[in-house]
Amino acid sequence: MRSRLLLLCCSLGWALSWGIPQAFAQTYFYDNFDDPNESEKKWVPLYGLWEFADGEYQQLQNAVNCMSVVADEYWDEAWNDYTFEVLANKIAGAEGWLIMFRCQGMMQPRDVVLNDHPPRMADLRPSVQYWWNIGGWNNTRTGVERWIDGARVEQGFREGHSIQSNQWYHIKIVNTPTGYELYLDDELFAQVEDNTNDGKGRIGLATWNTTSRFDEVIVYGPDGPSLPVSPKGKLAAVWAELKQ
Repeated sequence: MRSRLLLLCCSLGWALSWGIPQAFAQTYFYDNFDDPNESEKKWVPLYGLWEFADGEYQQLQNAVNCMSVVADEYWDEAWNDYTFEVLANKIAGAEGWLIMFRCQGMMQPRDVVLNDHPPRMADLRPSVQYWWNIGGWNNTRTGVERWIDGARVEQGFREGHSIQSNQWYHIKIVNTPTGYELYLDDELFAQVEDNTNDGKGRIGLATWNTTSRFDEVIVYGPDGPSLPVSPKGKLAAVWAELKQ
């Protein structure tokens, strides 16, 4: 497996060496997929062909509603003030990614039979699902879709927005009890006021008629890492080595 030097890990080492580990005290969840056995414990695929390969989390079925969520053991239902970052790369297909957040209860099946949900997640009510649909509607629109017990609302949409295949994108969602901000490649995409369920709910990854690769998932609190998981935040030489 090729060497991976995540900036956050390096920064953690620097912080510890300088005696400031508190900068990383609120890292809630992290997975760089370098250890498939460990990553397998952290994720629950609900639908699709999800594999840990090449130090990435890959979804390789060109089908609708392919979802994977964080396991109960790695999520605290009280978390409602967090930043979620991930790198995503579209392999092929008609659309892009569905970046899940604020999710609890049973996810929408959308004409497929879902696998068992994490037990604690499944028991929560109401059923709430948010996902940032990036490159949806045949790669022509991007925005958030929210479902509460099956009722759908669109938020923060931008028409005419598309993504490219075989290109890494840095995706960031800053979630708070009163709303959220969306960032794509470190640029603010949308800001939405929404206090549904006090902002609680876990994260996940999903695709729709698309095969994709994901890497470097991190969730942290308001006092968490100050350095983002981003190609722009890494040393250029290191990033070029990681993502050729």
